[in-house]
Amino acid sequence: MKLLRSRLFGFVLAITLLCTGLMVWSAYTDRPSVLSRGLGMVVTPVQNVLSEAAQGVKDFFGYFYRYAALEEENARLQAEIEQYREMEQKYLVAINENTELRQLSGLAAKHRDFTFELCQVSSVYRGAAQVGMVLSKGSDSGIEQGDTVMTSGGLVGYVSAVGPNYSEVVTVLDIAFKAESKISRTRETVIAEGDFELLSDGCFKLSYLPTDCNIQEKDLVETSGYAGIYPQGLILGRVRELRRDASGLTKYAVVEPVDEITELKWVYVVKDFEVVE
Repeated sequence: MKLLRSRLFGFVLAITLLCTGLMVWSAYTDRPSVLSRGLGMVVTPVQNVLSEAAQGVKDFFGYFYRYAALEEENARLQAEIEQYREMEQKYLVAINENTELRQLSGLAAKHRDFTFELCQVSSVYRGAAQVGMVLSKGSDSGIEQGDTVMTSGGLVGYVSAVGPNYSEVVTVLDIAFKAESKISRTRETVIAEGDFELLSDGCFKLSYLPTDCNIQEKDLVETSGYAGIYPQGLILGRVRELRRDASGLTKYAVVEPVDEITELKWVYVVKDFEVVE
């Protein structure tokens, strides 16, 4: 046949026989042959390249696997942190409520004729002419419009609107606030009311004071209890200074509230008290 007589066939056959012989010799003598060393020189770099490529592919997909695992762990940790924050918030609320309840116990002993309702301040709002707050309880707790709102220090304001589970409060800083009051030291009767200009400074005023009034700086101002609007003897604040009005004919006193109104977290609503005639 022409195939068997061709030079190419003879060359391939010779190479095949040579390789076979070298392999048999290498296996018999347990020594690497020239062919195996040659093949190793060719194959080893290819194996290294393929190995590095395989490791690269493994690292590439491993990165996404680890990233997904880290995202899942991060989400779990964030959820745990949020849970701990909620627990901490509830704990702090419970601690503060417990503190307020102890103060309420003292107030109840001091004002035996008062019926109190402890409320959390949900929010404080202020505008150009008003400073008010929203409380966490309402008519479901027996709170009514006009009820007095106070702290252990004194008067905060009055309930202006009521819902089933909330109440709105007009504070002593609001220009809608007005109350007949007395100077604790002299027992002089005065009118306490909110003032547009003083509101931004966190103060209210005692209006229309006679020129010969005996009011001094640092005098305490308290509710008179007349007409049964507010209980008697609740501290409204302390006189900061005396001023004259624009006409120069009358004086008025600038008063600082007994509490920092916008910073309050808890207040007491007086649902009932004994009216002084």
